[in-house]
Amino acid sequence: MNRIILIIIFTLFFTNIYSQDTYVKLPFTKSNCPTFIIDKDIIANESAIGTTKELITEISVLKDKPNRKEHKFFNLTDNGIIFVSLKKETAFKTQSELNEFFGIEKNNGIYVNGYLIENSDYKIATECIIEIELVEPDTENKLENKAINVWTLTKEKRINGCVRQNVN
Repeated sequence: MNRIILIIIFTLFFTNIYSQDTYVKLPFTKSNCPTFIIDKDIIANESAIGTTKELITEISVLKDKPNRKEHKFFNLTDNGIIFVSLKKETAFKTQSELNEFFGIEKNNGIYVNGYLIENSDYKIATECIIEIELVEPDTENKLENKAINVWTLTKEKRINGCVRQNVN
């Protein structure tokens, strides 16, 4: 009897060690585009950086999947994250401001490009908002309440994905 209990305990222990956290996302999310985060808490896209390198003070890339407990940006890392620090100010809207504008509870979750923002500290760069859609709960998305999905990707990138470029 003790042997069976030990086997069950070890089995549960090892399955938990090697289990992967899943991403919380809407069912239609299929892009391969990385998430841009400016100055540690503003979600954006490459247009916020502009075409001039002089605005960039620091840039780093995260390709690996981090630990959900240690990184507040975990759910945005499915396709990598590009962290950028800029010399210019970036205009933004908070999640609660967007929810309030659309008549939803201020603390309701918001999705960006189909991925849930799991931390309320994140803001969204206004110049990077391409489209905002109100997502109604249904059996496919399993949402409990209406949610906002902010697109920072063009329709072309949503369908065809982002072109990966080699940096020299």
